[in-house]
Amino acid sequence: MKICLLTSTHGPGDGRIFQKEAKSLAKEHEVTIVAPSDGSGSTVVDGIRIVTVKRPDSIALHPITLLRLFRACLAQDADVYHCHEPDALLIGVLAKYLKGKRVIYDIHEHWPSEIPFDLGIRDGTLVQRALSALVSRVEIALAGRAESTFAVSESVAARFRERGFEPTILSNYSITDLDIPCTPNRNGRSLMFMAGNMRAFHGVGECIEAVARVRERYPDVSLTLVGNVQEELTESIRESGRDGFITSTGFLPYRAMYERLSKGTAGLLVFQPTYYNISIGLPNKLFDYMLLGLPVIASDLPEIRNVVSRADCGILVDPESVSDIADAIAYLFDHPDEAQRMGANGRRAVLETYNWSAMEADLLQTYRNLDSLVSSSG
Repeated sequence: MKICLLTSTHGPGDGRIFQKEAKSLAKEHEVTIVAPSDGSGSTVVDGIRIVTVKRPDSIALHPITLLRLFRACLAQDADVYHCHEPDALLIGVLAKYLKGKRVIYDIHEHWPSEIPFDLGIRDGTLVQRALSALVSRVEIALAGRAESTFAVSESVAARFRERGFEPTILSNYSITDLDIPCTPNRNGRSLMFMAGNMRAFHGVGECIEAVARVRERYPDVSLTLVGNVQEELTESIRESGRDGFITSTGFLPYRAMYERLSKGTAGLLVFQPTYYNISIGLPNKLFDYMLLGLPVIASDLPEIRNVVSRADCGILVDPESVSDIADAIAYLFDHPDEAQRMGANGRRAVLETYNWSAMEADLLQTYRNLDSLVSSSG
């Protein structure tokens, strides 16, 4: 089959879309990714065709991005449109009826809470509740036009199961066959903090404050921020005078990211439960830390708690408590053997359970089933 992976917000090199799903699907199908970027064009990477449309600088101009994506989508000779957001799903459904094709909806987020937050609408307000309800109704209605659905976790799938859908769970587990390094800095005190685009809800501020406190006892502690740091956060760090123990790498390619993380002693994952989508999140960063054998200090939130507790691979903290975070960091430094045990547990859990190969099998099987339907109806 010819598959078009369509995204309205993620970049063409997104870890889930490109590194995992597209590369897995390309083993049996012809795959194209249509995505927004800083410029427009077409290229082929690792056998996957990537078509980009220029994304305007302002979020207010997002409808222009959607129009460009719609035109690019119609231009593809695809049998299936695999959509990653509600507005991408709208494009896919329109293309389905215009071209007589099939649609799959891939649910990454709890969009009824994510979209109001992205628009700057405060949680709990009448406007937020009304918009959230509208997004939910529209998303469910559009999902009903899809032949199959995927969901990133059981928590994200729950709202759809209540309405009769049966999403296949495709969690953001790590790819384990990349021949990546696994040599954590067992004797050092280098903390790793990773996020694609660091924002307040990632807990960067709380972690910096916690590390500053720990440095009173362990002055050699360092913090590496792996990913893009927003300009206002960079300025805040500079003004705080704490940039002496903080290193920012900026965006790193997939393998370079792993190589940098492997130099750490522990991984920080302290998402703040600012809104519902964060509270039920299960970030791929958790599994990346675990794969590299890094003990984790993680938010005590439902999906994260489930993995960390089962694997016994780190310490759960109240993400809003700087003291909790600082105490967890100090504990790992005070108990290096225990930290090493947790790290080893995490790596073993990923290699045995939380790895992408199991998800890939479910992904490919769903497409084989769909291919059978296409063949029989054709």
